[in-house]
Amino acid sequence: MNTREMVNIALQLAGLQEDTVDTEIGCEGADVHRVLAGIDMSDAVMRAAKALGYDCIAEHHGIMGKATHIGDQMLKDQMMRMYEFGVPINVAQKAIEKRARQESQRMHSKNLNRQAEFAKLIGMPYIGLHTPADLIGQAIVQERMDQLNAGSPFVTLQDVVDALNEFPEIRNALQDPAIRVGEPDSYAGRICVVYAGVTGGGANVYKTFFDYGVGTLVMMHMPEDDIKAVQEQNKGNVIIAGHMGSDSIGFNRILDAWEAAGLEVTRTGGIVR
Repeated sequence: MNTREMVNIALQLAGLQEDTVDTEIGCEGADVHRVLAGIDMSDAVMRAAKALGYDCIAEHHGIMGKATHIGDQMLKDQMMRMYEFGVPINVAQKAIEKRARQESQRMHSKNLNRQAEFAKLIGMPYIGLHTPADLIGQAIVQERMDQLNAGSPFVTLQDVVDALNEFPEIRNALQDPAIRVGEPDSYAGRICVVYAGVTGGGANVYKTFFDYGVGTLVMMHMPEDDIKAVQEQNKGNVIIAGHMGSDSIGFNRILDAWEAAGLEVTRTGGIVR
């Protein structure tokens, strides 16, 4: 299998028609058999993989040169997630514009091709897969949250935490799910899982979700200043499911599909099983 075919499997699972700016083949491979996969990888891991006989590295956080346009993707993805939960598209656009612009500015100073250039130097096929894995994980966890909402209007935040722990990737992660805004016996209301969209949309996006009927946001992570802002808004709840566990849900589905297609895959670099 070649690296293009591997990426296409990921895109198909995520329901995408083309590569996102944070999905990229940094070094192409024509005949891949053994893959070393991780959430975060390094030059040292690449060298070790080469010595151990692997012929491809797959990294979830493998952000490369196309990510200079990450703000455009963030704007689109976050805007559409809000729209899916009842936010008018013009309101959603206004909510995310500033944060997307900030992310573009942040990426402007990054050394984005460092890892890809090293992979080419040592002849190691290298793939970065960010948004496809996030979308897959988001859909899987959202399906479980929808089941909770359909079962009762009296779902509590503790019920949400218990449901998150049904996923082995979350249950077995080092960091447990944490209620950051709200109490265990607080009613969840409508639950929205936001895993995709590059990174967190910021306090204005969260307020917009709450203004249009979302009661609880389930996130991978959220900075302290955003948590404080949501607390001060006093409109909704926030549960942090955990970064490595949440990332692993979608990434594992891609790796499972590669294995089903005949590749040997070794998981490392933060992947939780």
